[in-house]
Amino acid sequence: MIAATNRDLKAEVAAGRFRADLYHRLSVYPLLVPPLRERGDDVLLLAGYFIERNQRRLGLNGVRLSRRARQWLTHYDWPGNVRELEHTLSRAMIRALSATPSRERVIELGIQHLGTEVLPMPDEVAAATEPTDQAPRPLDEIIDHCRRKIILTRLKQHDGNKAAAARSLGIDRGNFHRLLRKLKLG
Repeated sequence: MIAATNRDLKAEVAAGRFRADLYHRLSVYPLLVPPLRERGDDVLLLAGYFIERNQRRLGLNGVRLSRRARQWLTHYDWPGNVRELEHTLSRAMIRALSATPSRERVIELGIQHLGTEVLPMPDEVAAATEPTDQAPRPLDEIIDHCRRKIILTRLKQHDGNKAAAARSLGIDRGNFHRLLRKLKLG
């Protein structure tokens, strides 16, 4: 038997909201699947699959995601997980199709088709890129400064737990440690 839930059953048992005997029967071999928001670029792979499937269903020649739409998809929290992603893309394709008279050309799904607000830049990045009276700095220096601020903020949010900070940023732990060394943060 395979069962799925988005709840922590062990905590539910401890709180008395789930039967302990049933929990022990279900947890013989648990498979923990991380939520979509923790899976990084998997969002774009799944989006490609859903777009292809809907493309055939709607009889379209080609559909692609704009750069801003890809950015929004990878940064959104996805509380509804994969099903929410699938429905968001289905609605976006229908919106884009209704705005495009011809099914012959390639349709680009933009952020306006996703039914979202424009993705704001994180406060840390906006603050680091504001113009100042100082001489202009090279782009690499500005990007490293932004990365330092964001990483320090996430480390503070996760009480210095590097693994948790890496997960919250959607970065592999090994890559996160290399980035910390590069930025002279650890």
